[in-house]
Amino acid sequence: MKNEWLAGIALGMCLSFASCSNGSSPDELDNSVAILTINNEEVLLDRFKIELKAHKKKFRIQGAGEITEEELIWLKNRTLEQVVQNTLFRQEAKINNIEISQEELGEALLKSEVGYPEDSFGRRLEFEGLSRKEWENAIENNLLINKLINNFVNSKVSVSDDKMLSYFEANEARFHKSEQVRALHIMVETEEEIREIQKELQSKQNDFSGLAKEYSLGPEGARGGDLGYFESGQMPEEFDNVFKLKINGISDIIRTPYGFHLFKVVDKIEDRKMSFDESKKQIEQVLLQGLQDKAFQKWMIQLKEKSVIEINYDFLEKIN
Repeated sequence: MKNEWLAGIALGMCLSFASCSNGSSPDELDNSVAILTINNEEVLLDRFKIELKAHKKKFRIQGAGEITEEELIWLKNRTLEQVVQNTLFRQEAKINNIEISQEELGEALLKSEVGYPEDSFGRRLEFEGLSRKEWENAIENNLLINKLINNFVNSKVSVSDDKMLSYFEANEARFHKSEQVRALHIMVETEEEIREIQKELQSKQNDFSGLAKEYSLGPEGARGGDLGYFESGQMPEEFDNVFKLKINGISDIIRTPYGFHLFKVVDKIEDRKMSFDESKKQIEQVLLQGLQDKAFQKWMIQLKEKSVIEINYDFLEKIN
């Protein structure tokens, strides 16, 4: 979120760069010098350089060659913004005794690793250039910031039913449910297997649900292949033709990178307008997001106005 104070910082940096020489090599700078002081808390040059390096990597993943002077100025502004903001958040959390318990941290760490097979998560951290401890600290810091913002911003914002109803009436055309189908699914590894299953279905000696329980490799196989209701776009595009089937219709064999598939449509719900009650949750999220953004900006301005932020431009302009 851009705020007025950042415009001043950016202008100061641009003026400095416009009048300065190439500067010193980053290796010649004293890493123990404070490049920022925020409410008497010093941010040393070595920490800023680490943050800047992370921003360079984040915003230049697909780039090639050396970054330009303009890009470097932009990256320094982004880094400066992030360091100041995170430091203020941490200070404010300490003042208000907001902490993250080991239980909260442990749960968040486990969720972050879900879905990564074996040691692939470790390889992801290595690619990002993070040690496990640095990753854990980043997760804890994010949890702390989220709790702080929830306590001082989000929890103080609400939307009345009247405002939600007014929004619904003004935007009624936006709230509709696309066509939905309920389908059963069979997935196997080989074309030979799926063709055998197809023959059994054609002979009517076995029902689709029973065959799904017996052969399907999908997690829904135990439920007779029941995928429940889904809309177009919620499934891989290879399955779009399922919507063309009539109720009790069975698809042709569909091949994907995951295997070979058959579908049987067991129910359909036509495209229709949503009622206000059906739309309320979606409307609340839209309206809350706007109110929370405004409240956050106001809170941040107040937080910065009561803070003392000093920037060492002499060192800032020499970092490359």
